[in-house]
Amino acid sequence: MNGDIKKIISSSGINFLFRIFGLGATFFSMSLIGKVFGAETFGNYSLVFTISQAAAMLFALGIPNALIKIVGNNSLSFPQAKKILKQGLKVTLLVSVIPMLIFFAGAEFIATEIFDNKKLENYFLIITISLPLFIFHELFLYFFIATKNFMRYSILMFVLPNFLLLAFLYLFYSLGYAEHYTFIAFALSIMLVVATEAFLVFEIKPDRTTSIISTKELVKTASPMMFSGILLYLLNWTDLIIVGIMMDEKQVGIYNYAFRAGSLGFLVIISVNTIIMPKMAELYGKGDLSGLKKMVHSTTRMVALLSLPITAGLILLAPFILSFFGAEAVEGTSAMIIVAVGVFFSAAMGNVDQILNMSNNAKIFGNITLVCFFVNALLNLTLIPAYGINGSAIASLLTNVLMNIVCVIYIKKKLGFYTLI
Repeated sequence: MNGDIKKIISSSGINFLFRIFGLGATFFSMSLIGKVFGAETFGNYSLVFTISQAAAMLFALGIPNALIKIVGNNSLSFPQAKKILKQGLKVTLLVSVIPMLIFFAGAEFIATEIFDNKKLENYFLIITISLPLFIFHELFLYFFIATKNFMRYSILMFVLPNFLLLAFLYLFYSLGYAEHYTFIAFALSIMLVVATEAFLVFEIKPDRTTSIISTKELVKTASPMMFSGILLYLLNWTDLIIVGIMMDEKQVGIYNYAFRAGSLGFLVIISVNTIIMPKMAELYGKGDLSGLKKMVHSTTRMVALLSLPITAGLILLAPFILSFFGAEAVEGTSAMIIVAVGVFFSAAMGNVDQILNMSNNAKIFGNITLVCFFVNALLNLTLIPAYGINGSAIASLLTNVLMNIVCVIYIKKKLGFYTLI
């Protein structure tokens, strides 16, 4: 295990640096949209971005995580993994017709009746065209994780999309286009990235590799992960959606700045999780629970220690960090601090979600996230009227604590060890 841990640390470090770059580019684009197009435009952009990503996760059917699990559990070769990816792309392309029709037919209703914001209609029409691209991008990225092509994953996740987004934003601003072109810029960047991913994965000549799993079995394996994945995503972004319904565009933008800045600690968590997911699936597939336990304990300690100074810095420098997004953003200081504390709690408890997903316990994790989703929504609806965006941040913190504690208890029950040490 020592060699594996060293490799995990090395790969996680490289992934972390890419994420730092991606985060910087993302913050720059956020700042650009907020300062150039206005805080209200950024509020609309961030709200629709959240909804589009939730829809993409839902209609990816859990196949991204299933790719990692199936490839790792069965130690599949690259051609075998690619065959499963093709099956996933075909299924999700077919299923994506459903949300495309919903957003096309319901764009005006969703914008005016649900969010009371006519400007959002054009954004939802853009989702209609671009949603399959968002889904494909998700599948390709997880395919690279499953096959341990971490460098390609990092470049196609953090570097290329951000460069393209900034280029399109600058172009559309120079041409004086309307505010919804900010989201068109994002959609075009993902389209070009997906084209690049397809070029890197697929060959022109026919692939005669046979799949080890039928499409029906793939969907069956993926379904629990789809359920837990979409709920986990909504759990993280319910705050923003409810703030969008209950408060104005300005508060949505401010909370989004605060939430993203406060979530910087996730950089360490996700950097390590990305690398260890395929290894966890492999160890569980071999029945090596002792090796899995050692890896989980080692990585949890590492993540907690690295996250501590980041969290302290976020708490102490919150007003300064938010000031980069404009004077209005500083209003989110308290919310940012609350979010940062919640993220550190997650770091200290270990990567509980992927441990359950990679060990045939996705249904359990789905049930936990379902309960926590309703708890989070109820807390938001209760606390936002009294405390505004700070109430939403408190709801996020309390729900995060609940979910992690319950997951740790179930992991002990099912696998025989605690994730924290």
